[in-house]
Formats: sequence, structure tokens, C-alpha cells
Amino acid sequence: MLAGERAAFAHRCHELQISMAHLFLMTMIEKQGPLPMTRVAELIGSGLPTATGIVSRMEERGLVRRAHDTRDRRVVLVSLTDDGGAELQTLHLVRRERMAAAISHLTTPERNELLSSIRSLRRAFERVYREGAQA
Repeated sequence: MLAGERAAFAHRCHELQISMAHLFLMTMIEKQGPLPMTRVAELIGSGLPTATGIVSRMEERGLVRRAHDTRDRRVVLVSLTDDGGAELQTLHLVRRERMAAAISHLTTPERNELLSSIRSLRRAFERVYREGAQA
């Protein structure tokens, strides 16, 4: 099931011509805000020239923009454009719609069981994160 959903999501990204590297960076920018190019390189595990090439392609597609940091002109920040944010939101929406469609086929007892299981899983993840923070 998860593999099928991943494949459907990857197919949708391919249709939008968004690579997994692009998606990853767009998601990180959405979560963390504008990122310095050095951080972009760190996140994708590459050198600055490779990161620059990826960001250049994303910029050509209108997904991100680069601008000098107003506090330190030596730093180049990468941020999402409105179009990039809209593309990301479209991908999130498609995923939510697929999930809603699947859930709509569940009976009320099945939905209740699913909700209970998701809550249990969330609590388990919280314990894992707490234990990881203590290590």
C-alpha cells in the first residue's frame, strides 16, 4: 500500500516536472524558511557547485528565488516563490484527496479503529523522539 502511494506521488511529481531533490528542498524551505546556499548543499549532501546547479534549475522553473541576505550580502538565501509554494500545496492537496477518498470507503467502526491506531502510533513516535533526545 505504501509503495503504491509513494509511486502515485512520485508520478504526480514527475508530471509536474518536480524532481525528488526539488521536492525535498521545497519542503525544507517551506518548513524552515529561506535557506543559505551552504545549508542547501548540506541538506542535499553535495558541494556548493552541485547545489547551485539544482537551485538554478528550480529558479528557471520559477519554484525558488535567490537573494542576498540583507544582513550579510555575502550570504545568498533561497526561498520559495509564490508559484513554488502553490506547486507544493497542490502536491499536498492531491495526497490529502487520495487519503480522503480511501477513508471514505471505510465503515464507521473501521474509521474509529484507524483513528485509534493513528493516535497509538503518534504516541509511540513521541516516545521514540523523547528517547532519541535523551541519547
